[in-house]
Amino acid sequence: MPDGGARLSIDLTSSAIAATVGHHGARIPVMLDGHLVMPRGIALDPAGNLYLGVPATTPSPAGHQFVPDPLDLLGTTATEQPLDAVDLLATLLRHVTGQAATQVGEPIVALTMTIPSSWGPRRRDQLTEAASRAGISAPAMVTAPAALAAHAKAHGLTGPDGSCLLICQADRHPVTLTVLQSTSDGYRELATRAIEPPGDLNRVLAQRLVDTVTTDDDPLRADIADQTQDGRVLLESIRQARQLLVAQDRAPVLLPAPRKPAVITRDDVTAAAQPLLDTVHDAVPDILDTADINHQHLAGVVLHQTEPIPGLADRLATATGLTPATLTGQSHALADGALALTAPHQHAHTAAHTHLPRARLRVRDLTSATVLTACSLILLLQAVLTADITTVEFRIIGVRTSLPQLGAAGALAMLTAFAVAHLAPTTWLAGTPTTPTPEPATGTLIRRGYLAAAVGGTVAAALYGLATGTSVGYDYSPYLKWTLGAALPLAVCAAVIAATAPRIPAADLPTWLSHTRPAVLHAAIATAGIYLMRAALTITPPVDWTGMPGLIGSAGAALLGIATALTAGRNRAIRAITAPGLALGYAIVFTNDTSSALIVGYLIAVTWWAIRLVGHTLRLAFPSAGQALRRLIDGRDT
Repeated sequence: MPDGGARLSIDLTSSAIAATVGHHGARIPVMLDGHLVMPRGIALDPAGNLYLGVPATTPSPAGHQFVPDPLDLLGTTATEQPLDAVDLLATLLRHVTGQAATQVGEPIVALTMTIPSSWGPRRRDQLTEAASRAGISAPAMVTAPAALAAHAKAHGLTGPDGSCLLICQADRHPVTLTVLQSTSDGYRELATRAIEPPGDLNRVLAQRLVDTVTTDDDPLRADIADQTQDGRVLLESIRQARQLLVAQDRAPVLLPAPRKPAVITRDDVTAAAQPLLDTVHDAVPDILDTADINHQHLAGVVLHQTEPIPGLADRLATATGLTPATLTGQSHALADGALALTAPHQHAHTAAHTHLPRARLRVRDLTSATVLTACSLILLLQAVLTADITTVEFRIIGVRTSLPQLGAAGALAMLTAFAVAHLAPTTWLAGTPTTPTPEPATGTLIRRGYLAAAVGGTVAAALYGLATGTSVGYDYSPYLKWTLGAALPLAVCAAVIAATAPRIPAADLPTWLSHTRPAVLHAAIATAGIYLMRAALTITPPVDWTGMPGLIGSAGAALLGIATALTAGRNRAIRAITAPGLALGYAIVFTNDTSSALIVGYLIAVTWWAIRLVGHTLRLAFPSAGQALRRLIDGRDT
């Protein structure tokens, strides 16, 4: 069973979508359709079908609408917009979270998204709405500069609280400078500035190359600015050539047919980047002044770029006096950083916000409830059928039966309700529902299941008392007192569990669910013991199957002692010590006068099991509970 889910971080600010999942303390890159990153493009066919992760260079078939980046549609106030940007983003989030959940084999219970610094309440609200439509709880949002700072800190960049960082984002156009101040719970943005007017470096290189190798009337010159198919293909070829220039001096650039290929060099890139470098050098003092800090306040500089920009790191070093921590080609830097930043501060997801996988109900899932029901009915029927009824002139004046045995039947009826409630969060009654109604959270299912157990078990115990009175034709009161008296403490425990279990952290749900399953074997042993004790006391003449009068009753008492030890014990060592002792002690002291006390001892053990379960639930739901409660429920059932 899953351990409650994993945390997912999605980077929505880089040139391609990247995602990282936090799983058991490790950060794992999510493979999106078999790749580390996914293109941001979305295509819509005439039938309304969406295709995600479409590269900008892919030719669009006739009638298809191509959206290079659905995030560009957010925040617009245009009412004539043909596409619903929130729906597009919801589809994208649903796809990425589905891929992440499949990869780790667990549901995603917490989502973090990296967003641009410029996003205000309008686009943040749209992002939250998209997550809601995708069936995801409200995401934590981290700005890209803060995510980069957290990533750099996780990889060795140090600085005291209150120190400042200069973040240079050169992975997308426009290049952006941001000053952050570290705080005890993250980073505070002091100033940000987009580097204008220099254009995107890839476009500058493409335009210079086209101006050199084509004629004035070549339509490719306009294609770059208009972002047509040929223009996008050329920009992608320039991007790939820049990556090759990291290891070589020259790189080919494929121009759209029928044009011949061209070549660019490192010098071409340096010349194209010069206006940007000059602007960055001049912008650094201005943004430090805007942030109201001096150079000595800076603890570090972080540079993030997809393809290297020659000279940019040197210009930042000259302007700040610090060598930048350069992140080049690290596709998951922002997703990792955002995950690291939100992990200590993100609200713990509880059962109330978690959906555990559910399976179709099988016959074997009902084994526990079936066995407990049978045990309960066996004790009830034996108590009724072996009742000693005293009559005078056909009028019943007294009935003698084992009232504690009726109490045990009522307690086992309540344990049956616990067994059924245990199935509620993880099984369907019959297959997966096809209705569009959202599936209730696991916490809601637990609350409903244990409230139903409290009510249903109490009603069953009351019916046991009434049925006994009806069967023997005598006053109901003593029977109701015992059946309800044994069941009501368990019903109260079930009600407390129903009220508090939805607060249990999602990661602790599987362990908690394993604790809530009633021990069927213990109940079956106790039932066998009580049955043999009652049989030894009521059958006339006494049955002597062994040649040793009283051995049957003593054997039953021994079984009841074992069941009491197993039910009350917390671990195997305690059970191994107490079970033989109680078995021997119960067998020795068993008589007609002590049988009721022995059964009452078992009822106390069952009640103690329920109290311990409540204590365990409270400890998980309220981690700050007092030390007395911790001492009471520390340790595990085995």
